[in-house]
Amino acid sequence: MVRAIDGMGLRVVLATSAPEDELKILRGVLDVDDAVSEVTSAEDVGTAKPEPDIIEVAIGKADVGPDEAVIVGDSVWDVEAAGRAGVAAIGVLSGGFGAAELRDAGAVEVYDDVAALLANLESSVIGRRAAVGRSA
Repeated sequence: MVRAIDGMGLRVVLATSAPEDELKILRGVLDVDDAVSEVTSAEDVGTAKPEPDIIEVAIGKADVGPDEAVIVGDSVWDVEAAGRAGVAAIGVLSGGFGAAELRDAGAVEVYDDVAALLANLESSVIGRRAAVGRSA
């Protein structure tokens, strides 16, 4: 999915409040550094989600406005942080939260998992943002 989003001409920022050593492991597992523009970690902020700090740092690094950004998260804290930063959030059900909980927290879309989002990427809010960028 990260490569597909990058291939749409959008900047991908990994935004996590994980400490740097944990982030290094996650990046190794994901193996998508070639498609990632920027990365944020716990070292970039003083507070964790649901505070919006990590999202605000991420959109700053991406050099986009909140109305141009979209986050994908699997917890109500991800979605709440996005909302507090003025960023649209897509929820995925891999974090143990239900679709209703993610929607109640403010998710604009909810998918069973990242594979389902990838299968629907063009019609998702991510795909719509990419289409606007291509037509501009």
